[in-house]
Amino acid sequence: MPTVLLANPNAEVVSRDERQWILCGTHAHELRAEIDAGADFEAVKALHDSLPGEGTIVVLSSRADEPTIRAHRGITSAYEVFYCLDSSGEPVLTDLFRNALARLEPADRTVPDRAKADHLLYRTTPIDSYVERIHRLGHGETLAWTPGETTPRTELTETLEPEPDLSPTSAHDRLDEVLSAVCAPIADDASLMLSGGVDSTVLEPYLTNPTESVTGAFDTPELEFEREYADRANDLVETDREVVEMSESSYLERLEAAVDALGMPPHQLQTPTFDGIYREFEGNDTLVSGQVADAVFGLGGSLEVARKVWMTRHLGYVPPVVAKLQQHRDVLERLRRHPSDPDGQGLQFAVYTDVPSVVETIGRRQYERRQRERYEYAMDRVPDASGDSYAQHVHVGQWIDFFCEDAVTVWRQAGLARGCEMYTPFAGKAVAELALGLSSPERYVRDGEPKHVPKRLLGEWYPEYDRSKPKGNGNFPADRFLSTGPLASVFDRYDVPEFAPDISGEIVDHSPGLAWNLAGYAVWRDRVLRADDLEPVSHTRTVSVPSSAPRSPGETV
Repeated sequence: MPTVLLANPNAEVVSRDERQWILCGTHAHELRAEIDAGADFEAVKALHDSLPGEGTIVVLSSRADEPTIRAHRGITSAYEVFYCLDSSGEPVLTDLFRNALARLEPADRTVPDRAKADHLLYRTTPIDSYVERIHRLGHGETLAWTPGETTPRTELTETLEPEPDLSPTSAHDRLDEVLSAVCAPIADDASLMLSGGVDSTVLEPYLTNPTESVTGAFDTPELEFEREYADRANDLVETDREVVEMSESSYLERLEAAVDALGMPPHQLQTPTFDGIYREFEGNDTLVSGQVADAVFGLGGSLEVARKVWMTRHLGYVPPVVAKLQQHRDVLERLRRHPSDPDGQGLQFAVYTDVPSVVETIGRRQYERRQRERYEYAMDRVPDASGDSYAQHVHVGQWIDFFCEDAVTVWRQAGLARGCEMYTPFAGKAVAELALGLSSPERYVRDGEPKHVPKRLLGEWYPEYDRSKPKGNGNFPADRFLSTGPLASVFDRYDVPEFAPDISGEIVDHSPGLAWNLAGYAVWRDRVLRADDLEPVSHTRTVSVPSSAPRSPGETV
């Protein structure tokens, strides 16, 4: 019997015409009205595709003239659909990876070489999942599955198109309209995750006044400036704020608790911060986050370095330090490659490791295959890159980040595991198409100002906000954490994974990013992957289609 295990506490379950519908995301109200009017799957999907937010639809049917299971993940949706045949051979769909894993016996939880290579490179699996038997519906893909079919049919049925007639000087006005529409469904019933950065602060005007907010903070000295950012932003926008304070000395225990709940490796070091908020915040269980703004409007990491290199390429600029000169030459060489080149600048985005060591371990062919699959996945969903070489690499890198970086999907799942929902307005389809309506690289940088579209909008709401302050990202100092800090003993408690690169000396001394990737995997392997008592999270609802007898709305497991 096909079963959906539903962790999202806010997902709607609608019964109509021998179908069970599950609606996750921004526009459940509009979609429910369409279903109540008798619409079929194609009509509901067409409406969903036309709306500005993000979401995912699943429908179970007992009708003989259509597939038993159909699902569609919106083109920008971070509401996941994992699916598998469980250890008893029954079809299972779920929005939480842990719940799918719980339906497999430990012997059936095989981690393929592809997933190990992905984890070493990206600290996630950008396209599929960590376990061979568990599959993942891609952005913009539609699934059809009838029991008896070994493999469901999936097809890319939705892509992004640039919004026409946009000007960089007025794009912030359009963003204002889109954020108003996307935030409206939850404006009265949500709390803001306020970091003090542009991305979270600009969302405050779209929520009910006075806005309830929460800031999560470890007492890590290197992040003191970010706590000050949050304090200053709150003084400016005047929210009713709760601060969830966490001790750095408890980081490993909090990491273990987060992985236990999530059921997968933690991805970024900030995951325990999000988990702490979900566990300890006493306000609303819908939490609004500024995540994804960097991917559609920002310019980060390697591409910001690339901008400086590209702008000075004709000036005979020579950095004053030998190491910087070599970096300048390396970046320029990567920018002159085709954007699809595995070693090009665009495809170095969202790579979190020492690449040469990983390539030596997994082999050059596997590395090129992993990079090529990311490129094809992202570029199948957006228009081709255009402009000069820098513009093309920026375009590729930012959409790789949007579709393949995965932090937002992991942090949403962490919320679902705790009975909360993270709501991400910048993941709305209309936001992405607005960004595409501006040419690269001007959608990211204008007159030297990165992320100018949301910054200009924030400036209109709050002129006093300091838009020029250095950007924070909440990331912990991995090198100190793993050498002398709260993770110094992690490889005493958890063995280094067997697929780790062969490195002499301490891994953290060689590459803190690689060391963190291995630590996160080791914690997950020992606490979750091998666990013989793994159960779905306690608040999971079960939605199914019996072969006979009336169906009822989802019931808690």
